Amino acid sequence: MLETAIPIQAKSTLSPMPDKNGQPSPVGDAQTTKTQARTSDLVVGTCGSSKRTLVPFLSTFCETPTLVKQHFFERGELIPLEPSVFYRIERGIVCASTWDEDGKSTTLGYWGVGDIVGYPLSKVRPYHLECLNATEASIVPFEVLHQNIDALLSHIQQVEELMCIINCKRVSMRVWQFLLWLSNKFGRELEQGKLIELAITHQEIADVLNTTRVTVTRVLQQFEDEGKLQRHKRKIILAMPQKAEVGRLNCIT
Repeated sequence: MLETAIPIQAKSTLSPMPDKNGQPSPVGDAQTTKTQARTSDLVVGTCGSSKRTLVPFLSTFCETPTLVKQHFFERGELIPLEPSVFYRIERGIVCASTWDEDGKSTTLGYWGVGDIVGYPLSKVRPYHLECLNATEASIVPFEVLHQNIDALLSHIQQVEELMCIINCKRVSMRVWQFLLWLSNKFGRELEQGKLIELAITHQEIADVLNTTRVTVTRVLQQFEDEGKLQRHKRKIILAMPQKAEVGRLNCIT
């Protein structure tokens, strides 16, 4: 994992302590510097490493230097998790998952550009975030999380949509609604329809939808025969998918 930091300096609003003659005191300057050092930074550990990362602590008494932290992950790399650290995805796709005592994996969601992810957003344990391609993410300090309220609400809504899809009775409806869900998140408009940029295997779709790979293959072939989708290498193009269809989804369909 590569990381870069861009410090942004801001003037302090603290004034040096005056001496008995009313003049600024050198000792006061030193004391002010120490106070700023104590209140300006919150130390957050990086999982699996002795490296320490400084995340700014927002003080109500002074403005402090802000450290913009960018993290770069390779395909297949796990995002390090900490109890109070959130990440905003700037580039790439991330899969959240867990597994049971037999090692069977369960997919909890797919997240892309603009999404907020992190350990505090789930109570499922174990829990990990795997990068499905080259990914760039920035740390979102807890103190400014309120500035990302739209992304947090979107996270909750998308998890609920996915849960509703998984509970559809008919497997064919499950598969179709899941493809629509993916196209809304990772789709790119083409002349033929919408290309889902995520390269997902039949087995991975089956794992998400709690069915078998054979069933998924059969259903996808049926959709292709009906002209609902086309294959493009390892990706899928949906023919004129409607964004509203996921929002109108009935879980008992």
